[in-house]
Amino acid sequence: MTNDSGGLGWVEKLLALWIFLCIVIGLALGKYFPEFSQHLAIGIPIGLFLMIYPAMTKIELGELKDALKSKKQVAIIVFFNYVINPFLLYAIGYIFFEKILLCLGWIPPEAASYLWTGLILLGVAPCIAMVLVWTDLAKGNGTLGIVLMAWNSIIQVLTTPFFIALLVGTYIAIDIGIIAHSVLLYLGLPLLFGVITRREVINRKGVEWLNTKLIPRFNVLQLLALLFTLIVMFALKGGIIIVLFFFLLFHVVYYVTRRMGYNYEDSATMGFHCTGRNFELAIAIALTAFATMPMVAVSTVVGPLIEIPVMLAIVWLSLRRRDRIMQQEKALKS
Repeated sequence: MTNDSGGLGWVEKLLALWIFLCIVIGLALGKYFPEFSQHLAIGIPIGLFLMIYPAMTKIELGELKDALKSKKQVAIIVFFNYVINPFLLYAIGYIFFEKILLCLGWIPPEAASYLWTGLILLGVAPCIAMVLVWTDLAKGNGTLGIVLMAWNSIIQVLTTPFFIALLVGTYIAIDIGIIAHSVLLYLGLPLLFGVITRREVINRKGVEWLNTKLIPRFNVLQLLALLFTLIVMFALKGGIIIVLFFFLLFHVVYYVTRRMGYNYEDSATMGFHCTGRNFELAIAIALTAFATMPMVAVSTVVGPLIEIPVMLAIVWLSLRRRDRIMQQEKALKS
């Protein structure tokens, strides 16, 4: 998806057009063919798998073992995901719903409270699926991303009930099966198939064929799966959500880690792992623990619809930043 020099290829340059077309197609399907759209729901896990699997073919097991020693990077994402994020979304919801929309009379008090609660649910658990796709598209450190995702999968099981009780005042029990399902489908299986694919292709065709022939084709597959998933999500449910959180947190984490001495790949990886949200878990909690409050689910259900185009915009900005860094490093060497 990028050219050999590391710059943006024509696919990335037209990515905004593809995203716009997919959103239009998805909304049109949802409006004019609602019954057909419901059958597309199975496409979401399939699309996510096909997005993550190509990234896993680029992982070397030796690098993965080294990434397991990344204690400082793990500490950074733990700090931002479990000390900063829940309270940041709490504050954004308070300002947006309670102090702006409610004060202007644009929303009833009950609706403001429910939507605020839904936003809080988005802040309590980091993403453990799509974040690997964003890391790969932005040319981040894929092996480090796997390690960070594994840690987030474990930690959020323990912290999510605490934060919901603290910020919402409702105690809920987390269904570990939801986490296990996500880890298996979006980490375990893609990693297994990726390792097997990489080993077999190298044995039969060689490393050069893998890097020059197969991976470019997998990059196309990854993009097509992403656009297909975007169509399905907008066909099922359309809406909007605050995007300030995504841009703000990613760039805070990125620049903080860069100042700490980490390279682009590691900083971008940590930025995505601190920004993406576990929408599957948030939606499940909203539909069970807050079943009598349908408005709570609104903030969580529309989250994935906006996350994809917003995170793709951040990927694009990151790749542009990567190009500038490479040019600066090249100029210094010369």
